[in-house]
Amino acid sequence: MAGPILVVDDDNFFRQLASDMLSRKGYHVVTVESAAQALEAVGRDAFDLVITDLVMPEMDGFGLTAKLRERDPDQEIILVTQRADVKGSAMARGAGVAVVLTKPIDETDLLLAVERAMERAQLRRERAQLQNENLEFARYQNLHQRCLEFLSQPDLEWLQERVAAELASVCDAQSAALWFTDDRGHLVLRAYRGLLDKQFLAERMSPDGPLGNRLRQAMPWIARDERSPVLYVPFVTSGEIMGLAQLSDPLAGDFRTEHVRYAKILGDSAAVGVKNGRRILALQRLGLRDRDTAAYNLSYFTDYASKEIYKARRYGRTFSLLTFSVDNLPLVRMRLGVPDAKLAVRGIIKAFSRIVRDSDVIAKASDQEFYLLLPETDFFGAMMFVRRALDAVREDPEAREVEARLPLALVGGASTFPKDGEDFDELVHRCRRRMDERRSSLQRKLMLDALPFWDEVDLLLGNASSPKLPVEENAEPSRRGKVSDVLFDELQAEIARELVRDPGSRGLLYVGGPEIRADLPIAQGLESAPPEMASRIYLLGRRGDLESHPALTPVFLTGDERMSRHEFILWMSENASYALIQRRGLGATWGFHSSDTAVVDGLITRLQAEYDLQPY
Repeated sequence: MAGPILVVDDDNFFRQLASDMLSRKGYHVVTVESAAQALEAVGRDAFDLVITDLVMPEMDGFGLTAKLRERDPDQEIILVTQRADVKGSAMARGAGVAVVLTKPIDETDLLLAVERAMERAQLRRERAQLQNENLEFARYQNLHQRCLEFLSQPDLEWLQERVAAELASVCDAQSAALWFTDDRGHLVLRAYRGLLDKQFLAERMSPDGPLGNRLRQAMPWIARDERSPVLYVPFVTSGEIMGLAQLSDPLAGDFRTEHVRYAKILGDSAAVGVKNGRRILALQRLGLRDRDTAAYNLSYFTDYASKEIYKARRYGRTFSLLTFSVDNLPLVRMRLGVPDAKLAVRGIIKAFSRIVRDSDVIAKASDQEFYLLLPETDFFGAMMFVRRALDAVREDPEAREVEARLPLALVGGASTFPKDGEDFDELVHRCRRRMDERRSSLQRKLMLDALPFWDEVDLLLGNASSPKLPVEENAEPSRRGKVSDVLFDELQAEIARELVRDPGSRGLLYVGGPEIRADLPIAQGLESAPPEMASRIYLLGRRGDLESHPALTPVFLTGDERMSRHEFILWMSENASYALIQRRGLGATWGFHSSDTAVVDGLITRLQAEYDLQPY
């Protein structure tokens, strides 16, 4: 369809004449009386042809032609003049005007020149449209190829890196972040690139409420903040939310309509790719499991661990490695027989499987040793898992059946990347060192696991005539005897300073005594503690003058005479394990203190069981 024609002349008679001639032939004509008005009109609309007079006030036809050529070098222009010497002149050629008509204009000459100019404009328009269609076809072909790569590559680690890179590329975004859903349906940060600062990215998001409703629409959307526009791309297939991408810092300053269209195509293919990758991974895992226990084999586990190490290095994440050993399994096999030994191992793996997440991996390293890898788990979380795992084994029917005849010597150790090492061998070595520490611990030597809390306290405290505690090899020391009267208060103050210094460190602290008072050093030291403290702190004792505290949880115990005679501090964190138990008497304070992790963990476990306290 032909576009409009602009007629520029300060002579109203010529404007009307040209308009009438062209309108009769079906052309849409716009007329203006000056070059300035012509430039304004061209700024508003596109014209296939401009017919302009040569002599006009302020700016002549050559000046207007130069301005029009700056906007569009291919603009069709017909120059009209009363001077016969202009046609074919050097000035006309220099201005790029091929057609010059002399007034008075013959209608036939005008219509012929206009028809040829409009044909050239139409041909250019069709050629540009064809070029655009070819470019668009090439873009879609390129998108199609990228989508095929998403669908053909089952490696989820490769996929999450590639999806973020490709989305940023096709949308001209300098920054991209990617969240995939985990086994609980939460969106977990998996990849990011460009100008983003990780501390401003949510590690985990719940796809509920307005966010979930927006994601289920399966359409990208643009949000605008003070810094730059942000393009969000949901990954949804068959109504199932697989992930979310965030693109920001567009090179052109904003996202265009085609960016949203391209992102939609890539996002849909990425969602199917993620779903297929998870299915293939599940099938691979089925073929890599031990036949008797359903635990993964060591080859798969080391490959999985190497990928987790890469992710942790790339994105500054953490994960934990756990090792467990049934030290007396050969004795079980010899005394009870091979079937019972297999029954015990199967019960242990089943117990572990009941408490792990879908992202956690259990492997059988040997007949009596097992590995667990816990992504996104810090060292404190790993220590708590060791405790839960040992408790789960004690409750498993198959393991209990064997333990009724011969107790299982199950010991566990934990290490965390990068705190304890940056490769698999270092982490395994650190786990085994901690297992050795537990083997040589007082907890095992004195067989404290079976004792209730206060019986264990009495045994550890003893008295002046009690035998000395066994020497702990390769483990932190434990001591009992007379202690300073101020030690209990000094330790509270020191722990409070440590908690305030590092409020993000996770830990568990129990402070017990005859009465819960506001003047306790731990209460005073944490009065101004930041609200985001990660450690949980409990005060146990008879109700005193402390009713509430921003950082402490009081546990009021009345009628328990044992609490009135004892004071204790049990502290376990990512960086420290410590226990102090003391009994005040006439003229002296008798106490037991230890930095033996197994002893501290055991005391906390028994304390929680004694008073029905919630485990961490």
